[in-house]
Amino acid sequence: MKKRKLIALTMGMVIGLSLVMTGCGSTEEIIPEPETRMNPTIIKMSDVDEEMQMVRADGKVQNNLNGDWVDPEVNERKPVAIMINNIGEAMPQSGIGNADLIYEMIVEGGITRLEAVFTDYSGLTKIGPVRSARQYYVRNAEFLDAFYVHCGCSEYAENELAQGKVTDLDAMNAVGNYMTYRDSSRVAPHNLYTSEEGLNDAIDYVGESTSHRADFSPMFMFNAQVQDLTNGKAANKITTAYNGSRIPWFEYNSEDQKYYRFQYGDKQIDDQTGEQLRFQNVLVLFATTYSPNGYLMEVENYKEGDGYYASNGSYIPIRWKCEDGTVHYYTEDGKRLRMNPGKTWITYFDEANREGVTFE
Repeated sequence: MKKRKLIALTMGMVIGLSLVMTGCGSTEEIIPEPETRMNPTIIKMSDVDEEMQMVRADGKVQNNLNGDWVDPEVNERKPVAIMINNIGEAMPQSGIGNADLIYEMIVEGGITRLEAVFTDYSGLTKIGPVRSARQYYVRNAEFLDAFYVHCGCSEYAENELAQGKVTDLDAMNAVGNYMTYRDSSRVAPHNLYTSEEGLNDAIDYVGESTSHRADFSPMFMFNAQVQDLTNGKAANKITTAYNGSRIPWFEYNSEDQKYYRFQYGDKQIDDQTGEQLRFQNVLVLFATTYSPNGYLMEVENYKEGDGYYASNGSYIPIRWKCEDGTVHYYTEDGKRLRMNPGKTWITYFDEANREGVTFE
């Protein structure tokens, strides 16, 4: 596995005691203004080795999932990946607006399911509705070395889970007594939820380490701050038409530089905040998609392919590749993609249906 090197970002002024000689040998303590102390001096990205992880002069590093500046120990803890129901009867969903990363992939019947990945789920009392596992979603959790939360699984997902590459938190098992609850205001199976307390109790119950494995390789690399894409094409609206009845899309808001999510002809809302889901980054990744048994689906997210990266109102072509136990992303010149810090949405899309993805 490649070990990522570290590069320190200098502060606008030196942190600590900077001594400036004044008068007859006396010294004066210079303490930077708070804003200066918290913001690194940004070096040109062309001067940064593609394998370097940036570190601020105050010791903070970028969160593995969203690029926020955090204490290093934040990146030592495994995230939590939760299967989320995404059909009309499950709307509005709960708690997923807090996720750092959301995957969308096709499942049987032409519908999609989501996988919401959290670094921090503190304070959340309702996350869901929680649904069953599919093998390609299990792989996503493996790539992120995450706790994988679901309720039941397909036969293919069961085979993937049996390999033991990820900590399995299945609400159908005893751990579900600690982890999930039913909301009587909805009918099953659209009424199963988890929470901060439930997740923590479940993790305590299984008794497995909350720290990343020794050879863990982060999936993303981030810019130090948000910046425009070089040679990007316009992406003010991104549509991912899986089929005639499944046509979600994103609209770019230049005021906050975020992509707002729509589906089923309306805004996609988190009912815990009342806010529309929005993202700094959108990744559309093409992969071979088929049904091995005529019903259940397979998405070959364990191989490699091409796709698009959109941020700040424009997009560029990219390559994705499963390597070092995760997925990494590359620009056309073969360098690692550095994304803008912020929340990310990843859509895996059938490579045989490329015309279903449009940018306006």
